[in-house]
Amino acid sequence: MPAQNPDIVALYQSLCGQQDTLSAAIQTTTDPKLAGTIATEIQEIAHRIVLVQNLLFGAESPELTAAVRGVNAASENLTMAIARRQQVTGFLNSVSAYLTCVDSAIDLAKTLAAAA
Repeated sequence: MPAQNPDIVALYQSLCGQQDTLSAAIQTTTDPKLAGTIATEIQEIAHRIVLVQNLLFGAESPELTAAVRGVNAASENLTMAIARRQQVTGFLNSVSAYLTCVDSAIDLAKTLAAAA
């Protein structure tokens, strides 16, 4: 039986962790506009979780490992931005940077899966 790709598992865990953090943040947000913004970003992350679930058994590559390292760095920045979510522009920029890294890793994983 094939094993799950550890880089894709790490990507999946990062996405789930950020979704959990955003879900916790929305519960303490009193500004309806900010809550709507957070809800939109939760949906964006949830979409990517589904994509990654379909790639868990994908091929390994050094490029994918490097891409996931970039996701991890962006994830740390996003976690800090969530704590300062009242600064909406910084929060949205951090989400965007994180999702850009995630999308690159997903695209690479899909390409590797198609070539296998």
